[in-house]
Amino acid sequence: MATNGLLRHQMIESLMARHPKGVVDGAIVSWEQLATHLVSIIGESGFNSLYARSVFLAQSTFPWLVASSPLPQTDGRFVELRISFEGQTPVQVSEANSLLLIIGSM
Repeated sequence: MATNGLLRHQMIESLMARHPKGVVDGAIVSWEQLATHLVSIIGESGFNSLYARSVFLAQSTFPWLVASSPLPQTDGRFVELRISFEGQTPVQVSEANSLLLIIGSM
């Protein structure tokens, strides 16, 4: 089990490092890509529930995360997440996004 967790962390770090535009843009792109894939499997409401749960659970560590359901439109789906991230340091954004992705993958 620890190996799976370590592999998950490494994959998330690798994913975040691929976005040269910056950590906030990279995080949002990651969520948009994840949403596209998961919506095709579990539907909008399934993804919305998973995302809301991830934000809710991550708020205990990062209380500045906004806890609202994402909008169904791709253009506005992660506006509040972007706003939450833009008010933080790159390190905080990276750590918060990693935690959100880890929670979402559990």
